[in-house]
Amino acid sequence: MGQPRELRRLNRRAVTQLLFTEAGATRPQLADRTGLSKVTVNVVVQELLIHGIARLSISSDQGMGRTPHMVELQPQVGAVLAISLQPTDIYTHLNGLAGGEARTRQTHCAEPELTAALLGVLAEALAEDTYGPLRHVLIGLPAPVDPQGRVREPNVTHHLDVGRVTGFLEGAGVTYAFVNDANLVALAITRETPDCSHMAVLIERPSGTGMGLLLGGKLYRGMHGRAGEIGRSRWPTAGGAEPLESLPSPERLDATAFMLAGLVHTLDLQHVALGLPQSRASALQEKLSTLLDVSITTQLLPDVDAVVLRGAALLAHEQAREHLLARVEDLGGEHTDVA
Repeated sequence: MGQPRELRRLNRRAVTQLLFTEAGATRPQLADRTGLSKVTVNVVVQELLIHGIARLSISSDQGMGRTPHMVELQPQVGAVLAISLQPTDIYTHLNGLAGGEARTRQTHCAEPELTAALLGVLAEALAEDTYGPLRHVLIGLPAPVDPQGRVREPNVTHHLDVGRVTGFLEGAGVTYAFVNDANLVALAITRETPDCSHMAVLIERPSGTGMGLLLGGKLYRGMHGRAGEIGRSRWPTAGGAEPLESLPSPERLDATAFMLAGLVHTLDLQHVALGLPQSRASALQEKLSTLLDVSITTQLLPDVDAVVLRGAALLAHEQAREHLLARVEDLGGEHTDVA
């Protein structure tokens, strides 16, 4: 009796997922680690070889008898591009789905030329063949992103034509996602400190002030994707209530400390990460020390641009792998029926 189609899909997914985490494994090892039969693994591996997703290499542990072959991801199975946008700067991280040395780059442009510069970066990534075809692009930017993945206001990258960018990627057959930059920092921090499941990440970049919130180990984005827009919160001044990020520097520091401390207490958070210029970060950390309970830890992020890009690269890989797994599940081949 042949395997149901859904079971074959799950088998392909299980083997491919293992190849993401293993540098290489023999067919018997894949069978042992997935719990699938050797016959099923042989069929799945053959499909992955035919479709250019996996390749065979000679095992270094030959032993006696037949030379064992290692199954591993094809090095050119695809490329992933992570981008961090600022109004006049584009930070990029290009890497392969199968690993390899990443390429990072910073491109500076005039603010009105942001869309043209970004399209140029994307065209270059499409032409690059070191890692295979460009599969997925993730763009981090200083703007809210709603649950449907749409960029919302307030968007500080005013000159970004989202429609042109998405149209270009769709025309090239590349999947994509937009993510708020402060949320990317929160993702990077939680991957590096997995014990922190409830935290706030505050960042100050030339584009403004933002916050990422992690509650119960998951990003909290709010109903419209605007959670964390602390820079737009208003603070009383002699001239009336003003947005936090428009306050003079000393006053902004005090307002930020009180707003952040109130949020930490209200949400019962355990950790706060501060991605600000060094002098301001230290001053804010000192102010928070008198406002927060001693059980709440704080952390300084000396290079917030690097952390944004690191978070973008992590999430881009996760999303690209999910897209590839979906593609693997949908591979054809009625000949894959096994007894």
